[in-house]
Amino acid sequence: QMCIRDRSLDTLSFEETIEFKNIVFTYDGSKNILNNINLKVKKGQTVAIVGPSGGGKSTLLDLIPRFHDPHSGQVLIDGRDIKNIHTTTLRNLLGIVTQESILFNDTVFNNLAFGISATKEQVIQAAKIANAHEFIENLDNGYQTEIGDRGNKLSGGQKQRLTIARAILKNPPILLLDEATSALDSESEHLVQEALNNLMRNRTSLVVAHRFSTIQNADVIVVVKKGEIVEVGSHSELMMNDGLYKKLSEMQSV
Repeated sequence: QMCIRDRSLDTLSFEETIEFKNIVFTYDGSKNILNNINLKVKKGQTVAIVGPSGGGKSTLLDLIPRFHDPHSGQVLIDGRDIKNIHTTTLRNLLGIVTQESILFNDTVFNNLAFGISATKEQVIQAAKIANAHEFIENLDNGYQTEIGDRGNKLSGGQKQRLTIARAILKNPPILLLDEATSALDSESEHLVQEALNNLMRNRTSLVVAHRFSTIQNADVIVVVKKGEIVEVGSHSELMMNDGLYKKLSEMQSV
């Protein structure tokens, strides 16, 4: 009896590039949210996506895990159209931290180790890197504390750090960050920002960025306005350009 393997579930590694090729995206066939997007991200780069709100930045990020599919065009990982990769296999490559922390009504430990076989030591190590270990230890039952529905017993900054710890534990090659420090007080923001920096080390990251520090440290900055890429370059290149990026950075509202 020959066993036919489903090759779509083969493990996938990430070696070279993520590419957006002639992407057009529309929600209901009316107005294009993204229009003719072409962008190549090389392995190891941190790419910041900036621009006025409502310009399509988060939508662009959402195409990689296939939360949406483009109307036309392709998203390619190492030259493979992601539509031809099994969704589970694709999402195993990704660590996602968004403004809405996805947490379950369960213990801290189970939230962190969700979908990952990890030892207690590994979980604690990840929590330390994410600046979360200390606050977890101070909870009633430490790592065994139930965090309530959607983590409602925790503060915004604590929830974010748990999400970051989970991503550190998963150790994915590609990170998608819809940078979520905007709603935090300055102390949590500092802790979360530091945790994000730890997470991004030695990985390929696409960040919808609002904070100037993240943006300036990026290898490549992509400026998106009304669904189109209007500028691409490093911080210093774009400051010399005298375009939208320079205007935004002067307003500090990137």
